[in-house]
Amino acid sequence: MNCYEHSIQPAVAQCPDCGKGLCTECASAYSLPICNRCNKKRINAEKGGIIKELLLTYGVGILLGVLFARWTNAGHSYPIIYTIISYVIPIYIFSGIIPGWKTLTRITPAVFLFLPLIGWVLYFVIKFCLSICLGLIMLPIRTVRNIHRLITLQKIKV
Repeated sequence: MNCYEHSIQPAVAQCPDCGKGLCTECASAYSLPICNRCNKKRINAEKGGIIKELLLTYGVGILLGVLFARWTNAGHSYPIIYTIISYVIPIYIFSGIIPGWKTLTRITPAVFLFLPLIGWVLYFVIKFCLSICLGLIMLPIRTVRNIHRLITLQKIKV
C-alpha cells in the first residue's frame, strides 16, 4: 500500500479513522498518524462540541437565572445595583449546573448501578445538588479551558 497523498512513497502507517495509507512524512505531521482530512474532521468536531457546551452552559444559566430573578423580584421596585446583582448571581449559579454535572460524571465510576426507582430519583437529586455546588468552582475553570482549547484549535493548520 502507498501513501494516499504521495503515491510514490510506501505507507508506513494507516489513518485510524478512514484507513488510508500514510508515508513517513504524513504519519509524523501530527502527534498521531492521521490523514489531513480526518484530522480536520476531528478538529471541527471538537470545536463544535466546545461551542455547544459553552452555548448550553450559558444558555441554561441565562434562561433559568433570568426566570428566577424575575420571579423573586416580581412586583417590587429595587435600586438598580440590587436588580443587577439579583440577575447576575442566579445566572452564575445556574450556569454552573452543566460544568458541575460534567465534572461529577467524569469523576464517578462508569459502573452501572442497579437501583430501584426511588434510588435513581435520589441519585439524580443528590447529583443535581452537588453539581450546583461544584459548578460554582468548575464554571470559570471549564470556561477558561474551553476558550483556551478553541484558540489552540484555531491555530492548528491543516
